[in-house]
Amino acid sequence: MEQEIDGNLAASVKQFRLAAGMTQEELAEQAGISARTVSDAERGLRTALHHETARRLADALRLEHDKRREFEAIARGRVAISEPATAGAVPVAPTPLLGRASELESIRAMLQRSDVRLLTLTGPGGIGKTRLALEVARQIHGAFPSGVYFVSLGEVKDASLVAPELAKALGAVETGPNLEELLTKRLGGTKALIVLDTFEHLTPAASLVYSLLLRCPEVSFLVTSRSALRLRGEHEFAVPPLELPSETGEAPPESVLQWPATALFWERTQDVRQDLVLDRETALLMVQICRKLDGLPLAIELAAARIKHLPLAAVRDQLDHRLQLLVGGPVDLPLRQRTIRDTVAWSHDLLGFREQTLLRRLSVFVGGWSLNSIETVCGPVDEVGDVLAGISALVDQSLVALDRKRPDVRYDMLDVVREYAAARLFEAAETEPIARRHALHYLTLAEEAERHLVRAGHEDWFRRLDVERANLRRGMAWTIEHGETVLALRYTVALWRYWRQLGEFAEGRRWSDAALALPGEAPASLRAKALWASSALAFRQADHARMAELAADALELAHQSEDPMDLRNALTIEAMVAMCQGRYEDALDPYREGVAICRRIGLTWQLGTSYLNLGTALLHARCVDDAVATLNEGLCVYRELGDDIFAARITIVIAHAALARRDVARANQLAREALMAASEQGEREGTADGLETLAAVAAAGGKSKRAATLAGAAAVIRETIAYQPAPFEAAIIGPFLQSAQRNVSQQQWRRWLQAGRALGADAAVTFALHSLSEGQDSSPRLPRKRSKHNRSSSN
Repeated sequence: MEQEIDGNLAASVKQFRLAAGMTQEELAEQAGISARTVSDAERGLRTALHHETARRLADALRLEHDKRREFEAIARGRVAISEPATAGAVPVAPTPLLGRASELESIRAMLQRSDVRLLTLTGPGGIGKTRLALEVARQIHGAFPSGVYFVSLGEVKDASLVAPELAKALGAVETGPNLEELLTKRLGGTKALIVLDTFEHLTPAASLVYSLLLRCPEVSFLVTSRSALRLRGEHEFAVPPLELPSETGEAPPESVLQWPATALFWERTQDVRQDLVLDRETALLMVQICRKLDGLPLAIELAAARIKHLPLAAVRDQLDHRLQLLVGGPVDLPLRQRTIRDTVAWSHDLLGFREQTLLRRLSVFVGGWSLNSIETVCGPVDEVGDVLAGISALVDQSLVALDRKRPDVRYDMLDVVREYAAARLFEAAETEPIARRHALHYLTLAEEAERHLVRAGHEDWFRRLDVERANLRRGMAWTIEHGETVLALRYTVALWRYWRQLGEFAEGRRWSDAALALPGEAPASLRAKALWASSALAFRQADHARMAELAADALELAHQSEDPMDLRNALTIEAMVAMCQGRYEDALDPYREGVAICRRIGLTWQLGTSYLNLGTALLHARCVDDAVATLNEGLCVYRELGDDIFAARITIVIAHAALARRDVARANQLAREALMAASEQGEREGTADGLETLAAVAAAGGKSKRAATLAGAAAVIRETIAYQPAPFEAAIIGPFLQSAQRNVSQQQWRRWLQAGRALGADAAVTFALHSLSEGQDSSPRLPRKRSKHNRSSSN
């Protein structure tokens, strides 16, 4: 009998393991993962797995074809929540592009001319600029060997964020204040096409585009905007409306489908009225409706949605009445823009009072929303009616769209609809109160998530924050723009771990610095915690001077606070600065006091991390036995909390201690365990640390090629997430790598490093784990003994 797959990860893993006749330990060994990962998955402690872990389990279970695909989807959590698209990838359009062959040919030809390096597609909202750009990007990929990168800017409200979004799309996450230099370096010598979508509200960033055009002569830009950028060398392509038939005449009714505008209308009506017959009367009414809408795609789709509730003739008549009102509307708008606006208004006016209220309040969301966010932000039933009924009515009118690519329920609206709804929100004098509700709602989500980011199930919470990233940005921006000091600081305290996990150190620091700079009173404990959060982000960007400033302020506030954890945090910043300066003994007492404070409080993430910090300092102070004992205490805390990420990080430090003891076999075992755990979590900081530690292990075994390859792979991951290790973190493994490097020519070493950089994270992990399974050479090559200032660990 064919085996059915349970949609639950725990049940699915256990079901297939038992069918394969394996114990948890046997499955773990076959898959090359930890037995604890299998155990946690079967007990429901893990609701999703990293894709490499899912692939290994499927291999070990010998799953094939549909069962393999379904199991991997369940294992990756796609039943519950979809994965975000790869940054920079050109999105796949959900529907075919109709009737744009001539425009596509013209745009492709222009982009392949040597004198056209900035092409802007202009036109009113709803004309189809984005859809056209997507199709061009898909078709022209071969003409740009370095790649085509798509940057969606519709959710970006601040021109200063254009450069970080572009960097992210290019895989070159910002590492310092001069992001333009980083972008120039990344794009220099490449022949690439950058698609910047929805640029009209970010015109101050046009100077960045111009600078990159000047400094990267092989890079071209395709921009969609309601208006031109007005830069020297810019070429503009005004996107026309869809073509219309002049009249139906005696032609058969099916002939109207040869014209893009009426073909689009017919296709959309079929989504809601499959019983509609295309006869001569229907064809005539379709032509009349599309003419009144000037062939504008969005207007056509909105009108077609009405066919679910009205006959075609009624749609034509109501539309005719609606558009006649144009004579009384603003005359400074282009005719097509007025047509779009009034088509949206027509759909809006057909709504009930509560549905209109719901629509205008939904305009506050950015990047979509879930059902449970609506009542909190938009209001109770007596104001907006039943949420599900209201949102369904808006979907029926094509004013709101259900994201059908996601298994969970999530909605969004087009920019032109959002602009109309936002204008209605302003007219109702509701902009400020609804924006405040929005900011408070997403602050609540961030604070709830913060408590779970260091416990079992943290993967789901990181995903939830990632899905709501645009709303979190908007909420925090509102608190800063309105001088809401307490709310802005609370956002900083809640989100710093999220920014750090994603490697978004620079963006996190921009938000936290802006919050800390706000005037106004705030509780000493809250400000102290915000200083701690800011220092954690500064540490990963090697800004030790800023950390020293923050430490002084944090200590002063900690003595005013009633929360003993604030003193622990301030002492930790102070000690970390000492570590970065090589003053390891000076760090011991602050770290010891931090451990003592946390012991009095009880089991917390900070207790585990205080053990990690103290153990690292003891290791560098050459108290290796004490260091290992302390680190093992911290490992127990992390395991009890279910924090796999920091359990892997502290295991790396224990591996460094093994290297310091010349126990290379033990270091190999620990580093493999840590790398496996980090890769299972998709945790890139820990993955880079694990690869580099195994590079040192390989160097100790005389395997220079392997050492350089793994070191190169680690380096490129760190560059991608803007992770700069502190000097002390490389002190133990550095001499091993330097020793291996001296055994070969510089040219050969660089060649192997480059090979590692080209591997990619997943391939590098596979290479590291599978090809080291036989252990080490019996006579490893060790570097000479190091001074106490040249020992390190990972924090």
